[in-house]
Amino acid sequence: MDTKEINHIAKLARLKFDEGSVEGITKDMNDILKWMDILQSADTSSVDNNEDDAQELRQREDVVKISNLSEDLMKNAPECYEHYFTVPKVVE
Repeated sequence: MDTKEINHIAKLARLKFDEGSVEGITKDMNDILKWMDILQSADTSSVDNNEDDAQELRQREDVVKISNLSEDLMKNAPECYEHYFTVPKVVE
């Protein structure tokens, strides 16, 4: 990857980096891709695929609990009105 590709990905993800950090990010991404190539080349033919073992996992019982969490949720909201979240107006 080069800095042009990193800037393109950043634009798609709506991320902003200063030029100094783009060089470091490019190096880090290339290092990650090298490790991925090493992992891809690993011989896994002797590894048993145990997809069926996942089905045997014990799952907790699904229990319905009646609760009112609205007050707890509203504590985390930046703004609220009565029991509703308020958001900035986006359509004129």
